[in-house]
Amino acid sequence: MSPQRESGLFRQLAVLLRLAGARPAPWVISIVAVSLLLAAIDAAGVAAMIPLTQLIAGADTVSGALEVIANLAGTSDPSVLIPVVAVSIAVIFIVKSVLALGFRWWLLGRTNRVSALAASELLDRYLLSPYSSHRRRKISEVYRNINQITGQASAALTATVGTITDLTMLAGITAILLYTAPLVSLLAVTIFAGLVLGVQRMLRSRQSRIGEELAEAGLQAWSFLLPGVDGFREARLTSSANGFVAGFRTARLRSARAAQQLSLVSEAPRYALEIGFVLAIGGISVVLFTTGTPADALTILGVFAAASLRGVPTLYRVAGSLATIRSNRVPLGILTTTLAELDDEGRHDETPVGGTPYAGDITVDRVTFHYPDSDESVLDDVSLTIRAKSTTAFVGSSGAGKSTLVDLVLGLLEPTSGTIACGGRDILDDRAAWYSGLGVVPQDVFLLNGSVAENIAFGVPADQIDRDRAREVLAMAELGDVIAALPEGLDTQVGERGIRLSGGQRQRLGLARALYRRPSVLVLDEATSALDNVTEHEITRTLTELNGTMTILIVAHRLSTVRRADTLIFMKDGRIEAQGAFGEVKAANADFARLVELGDLS
Repeated sequence: MSPQRESGLFRQLAVLLRLAGARPAPWVISIVAVSLLLAAIDAAGVAAMIPLTQLIAGADTVSGALEVIANLAGTSDPSVLIPVVAVSIAVIFIVKSVLALGFRWWLLGRTNRVSALAASELLDRYLLSPYSSHRRRKISEVYRNINQITGQASAALTATVGTITDLTMLAGITAILLYTAPLVSLLAVTIFAGLVLGVQRMLRSRQSRIGEELAEAGLQAWSFLLPGVDGFREARLTSSANGFVAGFRTARLRSARAAQQLSLVSEAPRYALEIGFVLAIGGISVVLFTTGTPADALTILGVFAAASLRGVPTLYRVAGSLATIRSNRVPLGILTTTLAELDDEGRHDETPVGGTPYAGDITVDRVTFHYPDSDESVLDDVSLTIRAKSTTAFVGSSGAGKSTLVDLVLGLLEPTSGTIACGGRDILDDRAAWYSGLGVVPQDVFLLNGSVAENIAFGVPADQIDRDRAREVLAMAELGDVIAALPEGLDTQVGERGIRLSGGQRQRLGLARALYRRPSVLVLDEATSALDNVTEHEITRTLTELNGTMTILIVAHRLSTVRRADTLIFMKDGRIEAQGAFGEVKAANADFARLVELGDLS
């Protein structure tokens, strides 16, 4: 089932409004109430055309509306009454136009706010979703949904609200016409309604297909844009830039063609309505002049002319809005489906439940893990105790389960079975409190396009950064002298993803970031695997100095990094094969001894 068919339009729009923090019923009712007011004013202007045309046709002022107007004006002289009524009509339409402009401003503000808040809330849902779910996502799809889909869904909301407003106005005008001349009004309504409904029925499937095409083309464009820009260095070195540009160009041209088709099918009803207008006026004229007096015919035609002046452009807007709604049902469906999936996944709360920080030994008790989309175990019945304020290193060949075990200890993944506790408390009982005591240095440190200080205090507002602490951790990470020698010091801009820094400097800046948080547990996940020997030695020296002040976990392929660890854990095929001091593991396990021999660390 395609996303746009999963639920009704109004249900999908209600999901969008709730996503933006609005209550759907009051939100819509307030707009309908103002629409009714504007429709009433518009209808009053059209209704006022009846006495005006009657006066112009020379009707008597002895009864009906003309008598009331003559009494109010204090005269029955047409030369006085006609200007009075004409000016009154002009005032009514001017007031209505000013109010309509204000209403439009207010409405666009509300709908654009919904778009902005919906995009922000969707980003919030993505960022607070489970780590295991995030690993499975396509980043291009995430970008597309946040930046494009929410905007298109909001366009459907704007078009729907506009349609409600316009239909309310048309209903008021139609009521006046039916009161003035029931027979010819029914004829006009039948012609216009038949044209609008017939054209919309013909274009419905085409408009839906265009919506699907726009959504697919948008995703395709992001899939070429991201690797070309984020992977600039690799694209340059592999001479792939032209390929990414060609793919992006194809996607954007595909989107342009779809947008062209959407514009055409959106405007097609207008030309049909123009034909309908000519037919309606012709039919009305024939009926009026064959069934009544010329004076009555002119009066009614004058009212219809005024009604057409207000109604036909409104019909154009309704036709265009229906096209917009249909073409954006696909983005609405994608949005509602995505939200349902995110809600089913659960949501991380960044606020600690209690005020007590985690402390003590970390205990891994009979932990088994496999990913939700696989039955193959990555870890199998792993148990160990990591002593507080000691250094524990995890080694083994690729695929041994080292990084997965660390992700479980970090609380990013949940064990399929078994538990992980710190000081006797399950780390999953209060993840936010557990995270607050962690400092992590990954293999690929993500750096902001900002200053050194902003990168050290990652996520902290610039005016709240502890600059003294930043200098302290830079010194601990063997980077203090380097940064101090720069003209702007802590305010030096590192460039997008730290492009102005060397690989070793980026890694040491990542270590400084981890230490800035004053962690009780410091984790280095392959943090030294791509470093030169000098930088590795400097970081190893820092870790040696930190030993005994916090719990340190190290995942490494390079054994020189972990030789002085208090406890070394050798893993193979998701199990712990041996653990102890470096020499003890070497003596107890032939596979590890072979790794030592290959690394020339004997």
